Parts: sequence; C-alpha cells; structure tokens
Amino acid sequence: MDIKPNFFMRIKSEKQVFLLVLALTIAGPVQASTQSYVVKEQDTLTGILRALNYGETYAELVPFIDEIVKTNPGIFTGGDPNYVIPGSTITLPVNPNLVEPASISEPEPIEEPGPDPAPDRGPITRPMPIPDTPIIGNLQASTGRIEIRRDNETVAITGGKDLYARDVIFTGENSLAEITLLDNTRFLMGPESELTISVYNFEEPRSQGENVSGSLVASFRNGVIRTIPGLIGKFNENQFQIDSTLSATMKVRSTDFTVRSCNQVEVCGDLYGVAVAVQDGSISFKNDAAEIELKPDEFAQVQSTTRAPVRASLPEGFFDLQRDISGIQVAGSWWQQAIEYLKYLF
Repeated sequence: MDIKPNFFMRIKSEKQVFLLVLALTIAGPVQASTQSYVVKEQDTLTGILRALNYGETYAELVPFIDEIVKTNPGIFTGGDPNYVIPGSTITLPVNPNLVEPASISEPEPIEEPGPDPAPDRGPITRPMPIPDTPIIGNLQASTGRIEIRRDNETVAITGGKDLYARDVIFTGENSLAEITLLDNTRFLMGPESELTISVYNFEEPRSQGENVSGSLVASFRNGVIRTIPGLIGKFNENQFQIDSTLSATMKVRSTDFTVRSCNQVEVCGDLYGVAVAVQDGSISFKNDAAEIELKPDEFAQVQSTTRAPVRASLPEGFFDLQRDISGIQVAGSWWQQAIEYLKYLF
C-alpha cells in the first residue's frame, strides 16, 4: 500500500523535469550579443553588414559603421572605414534585426486575426527637427529616393527641402539630387552618394563688386558629385574645400569639377579609390603623400593614403553622373604608358 504515494511523487517529479527542459529549449538565449567576423579578400564593411542583415540602405548602415570604427580601430587601412584589412577579425555590434526567441510565459488568449501590418518603409516620414541655426540652402530631389539624416533621424524626401549645416544627404540607386547654397554654389549628386556640408559661413556683399567673405567645407564619402562653386569660391582668401576618403582633399577656386569615390573592388574597376576631373578652372588635389594642381580636362586619382595622386588621361564618360562606372576605363598618361612599355621590354 505504500507504493501508490511513491508512484505519484515520481510522476510529479518527472513532469517538473520535463517542463523545465521544455522551457529551456524554447526560451534559448534571451539577450542579444555581439558577434565576430573574419574579413575575406574583396570584403567591404557595407557588404558585410548587408549580408548579415544589419540593413539595406546606406543610411541604415551608417550608425553601425560608426560604432565599428570606434570599437575596431586597428582593422582599417589608414584608419579609413572603407578599406578593411583582409584576415582581421571585426567585433560587430548587436544586430537589432535578429529575432530573439521568446521565453516561456502563460498562454495568451487566442484572438481573431486582424489585417496584415503595414510594411516597414524604412526612414520615418514625420517632419524632421528644425535646428536652431540658419538655413544654408535648398535640396531638390530630381529622381529616385533621397534621404536626409539630421540629429540622428533619417527621412526620405520628395520635392524641395531646406538644408542646414551638418545635414547628411544620401541618394539611392538610380537617384539624382541638386543642392543650391545661399552663395549659389551647386552640388549635383549622382546615385548612391553621400555628402555633408559640415561648415558653411556666408555674408551677402553689401555692394556690387565687394569681396565675399565666407567658408565652405564639405565631406564626400561615397558616390559621385559635380561641384560648381558660387561666390565663396571666387575669392582666394575664402576657404572652399571638399574632403573625401583616403585623406583626399580638393581645394577649390571658381571651377567646375566632378569627383567620384568608390571603395568596392568588385564594382569599381579602374575607378577604385578617389578620382577627380576638372571641366573649368583649377583645383588643388592632395592627400597625405603629395599635392598636385589640375586644370581643365585633367584627371587624377588616389588609391591609398600613402600613395601620391596619379595623373592619367581623362576617361570617357567620367562626367556623366548616371553612367555605370564599370564601363569607364582609366588609361595612364603618356609618360606612365612609356614607363610601363619600358618595363615590358626590359
């Protein structure tokens, strides 16, 4: 007669063990964690993040890129996040897009299915915050998807939009945008480009012919832009420069030029790095290694922070903002071609 109580106690104990194992199996990890990635040849940081589902648009990836740069300072060539060193290990931030398994809880009442949720349309569409600083110009979205990031908020825009200093402008695939600043400086942005007007100071001249005082510093991170300076670029005492990747800087004096920045080896071809060509006027093109001056129809590019800018023949189609760069071929200058020929002979 003592068997029945012991039998029921054993059954109860086995049930508790079963429920505990079931709960641990279903619950799994409850906290997101960082992960590591070993860089392979031809990897790019944006390509790695897209492949691991951190986001699709460049605007979505920028916060993760900035965090990776802070936590992995030694994995980039020359400190440039566009150039990761093959074989290095990246510590990646927590990915908010990974679905975490739910823990065991009381069963919820079954509800009738409702309408499908609205699809995620990316950046917010509500009005952006208005900075307590003067408007510096206007952005016009010509075609495709254009986004502005301001104060850690990113919105997609159509039509026109006021611009403020430190606004970050992104153009999507097959998109074009035009920026006009108060001094009539114009930037024409091609597809998949990023531009920030980090410094802008301009004082209207009080009389005709008076020198204009001002400064303009822009940061160009990726893509293609055509720059047509306005009043600030007409006077030597003013600062007008565009900073790009690979420590490449363009100092401008009343000119018209196009610059491209491409950091994905598999799509850049001959235009890998930073390349610039002048249509009118002249610019100073330099990096940490050297500085050269470019005049109309002259072309040069930089492919490393430690190598000087190299002149070459102007590639056909370089000024076309919509052209597929895979079809643009760079031929060396006659002097470089002669050197290569001599190397071939001897």
